Amino acid sequence: MNETQQTQRTGGGATAPGAAERPSADEIVAWVLGFLAEILDVPPQDIDPATPLDELGVDSATTLVLCAGLGEEFALRVRPRDVFDHFTADALARHLTAPLPAGV
Repeated sequence: MNETQQTQRTGGGATAPGAAERPSADEIVAWVLGFLAEILDVPPQDIDPATPLDELGVDSATTLVLCAGLGEEFALRVRPRDVFDHFTADALARHLTAPLPAGV
């Protein structure tokens, strides 16, 4: 099998390198807490990552900025729906670092 056929058979080769470079949940939590700390003017360690984001002042506009920031920092596609469905820093980080379904 030549290299092109091997690449096509394994799904284009784009998944493996991206998977190796994916951030950890801890990295995402730290970034989200840093983002929120700037908004709230408190140290990041004063924010509990299990606190619902709306209790920390995250609204729809902040969610858009959060999605854009996470996307830029970690090269992830983060949709507002991801934030609304996983509404703590911990839950969002687990969601964004969950294994990708086969073929993605």
